[in-house]
Amino acid sequence: MYRYLAVIIGALLCLPLASHPARARQSIFDEMRVGVFQHDSAIIGTRKENGVDFALEVLTGPLMRSRLLGAPRIVLGGAINSAGKTDQLYLGIDGQWTLARGLLSRRDAFSFEATIGGGWNDGKIDVVGTPLEATWKSHGSHFLIRSGASLGYRFNTRWSLAFAFNHISNAGLARRNEGMNDLGLLLGLKL
Repeated sequence: MYRYLAVIIGALLCLPLASHPARARQSIFDEMRVGVFQHDSAIIGTRKENGVDFALEVLTGPLMRSRLLGAPRIVLGGAINSAGKTDQLYLGIDGQWTLARGLLSRRDAFSFEATIGGGWNDGKIDVVGTPLEATWKSHGSHFLIRSGASLGYRFNTRWSLAFAFNHISNAGLARRNEGMNDLGLLLGLKL
């Protein structure tokens, strides 16, 4: 039952955006993203959980603009695992810095993003010494810190594609702390 919670919340948040173009301009959300990730990538650490994560995110417009912080936005999202492993809901701050503009067309841009926040997951807290140890991570808590980074290309004022890396961990605050990494692509649409 928990595994569908992220999809339901995401769809409910996006309904007002998709219902009418004039209303979308009045919404607090500025961008919607869908993503596909390798779940529990072994890029850092050991891979135990398998499957693919399907993600849905909504982002606000920039809260401010600054050279140091970029253009920080609030991100709300969720990821559902295709193999029935750890699903996630998350909330955080996403900073974006434009690296270059107008290289391939007048409206394109290359950017870097960094995200920090928190999230909830329905994974296992402690499976050490059980038969599940080989196929599940011991997260230590259902509430974890979530961080990430991405390199993206904005095709025009509406569409973008980013290569993203995300990490969840309890930062050593619990007895068990097998962090998990996701690696994949995010397709973005400005609303």
